[in-house]
Amino acid sequence: MERKIIKTVLACAACLFAFGASAQGIKDVRINEFLVNNVDSYEDDYGHRVGWIELFNAGYAQVDVGGAYFKVRGKEYRIPKNDPRTKLAPQGYMIFFAEGTASKGTFHTNFTLDETDYIAFYDQSGRVLVDSVAYSQAEMLADVSYGVLSDDGKDGLVYGNLSAVTPMATNDVEEKTPRSEIFRQEDPSGGVMAISAMSVVFTALLCLALIFTGTGLFFIHLGKLAERKKEKRAAVMAENPAAVKTKGTLSHEEMAAIAIALYKYSENLHDIEKTVLTINRVARAYSPWSSKIYGLRETPNKK
Repeated sequence: MERKIIKTVLACAACLFAFGASAQGIKDVRINEFLVNNVDSYEDDYGHRVGWIELFNAGYAQVDVGGAYFKVRGKEYRIPKNDPRTKLAPQGYMIFFAEGTASKGTFHTNFTLDETDYIAFYDQSGRVLVDSVAYSQAEMLADVSYGVLSDDGKDGLVYGNLSAVTPMATNDVEEKTPRSEIFRQEDPSGGVMAISAMSVVFTALLCLALIFTGTGLFFIHLGKLAERKKEKRAAVMAENPAAVKTKGTLSHEEMAAIAIALYKYSENLHDIEKTVLTINRVARAYSPWSSKIYGLRETPNKK
């Protein structure tokens, strides 16, 4: 019984975790671009030119949009589940064709974009709005898509007519000239660049010279202060040598008294036990040259 309860709790926790992760991932999906009046632009799998909606995954994890909803004025389309093609790759794009016939597959909606002025994308519950775009039919020109113009992270997404139709690709297709190239075009002779470079080098050298000069003057000032202190101390010592005593040090008289006291103490260590002898055993290495057993027992006779 306890095992069943534990398994049930773990299963519920796993489901909640998976739902939370899915909900967190679906929030990274946005409506990136759509085309209402498709005359001579992107074709679907059947060779038809119809309106289409592009989703973009701004996150860095794969998101399955299966089960999510597209909602327009009076209609909604639920993206079928269990289709592996609905897994949106990180920083990836996905196209849905607004043809008005949902029987042609997962990526064909049951509504068209020329019958509405509002597109909303909801999560799998159908109640949480993920992203939405409102537009005017009068502004939807032929083969001109509408989408995200900028995303600076401060003012949010800015939508408008794009300069080029970019299905399954980024909307930023304008070629940006590097600043170095702009500077080169504005200064073809290179005079401004040369003056700027020399100014930078001269300023750096000047700063280094000031730093080294200031450091040298500082240490010279410290040396002069030490010399003045030394001269002042020498003058005081010349007038009254006994008055000069550095904090934490001893005078000559004090050191002499301490030395004499230590000497006297070392001499009188055995004042109480002068008659006591201390005998220590001395261990010496054995050598047959100094052994008495090998000595002469009798004095040799002289002949």
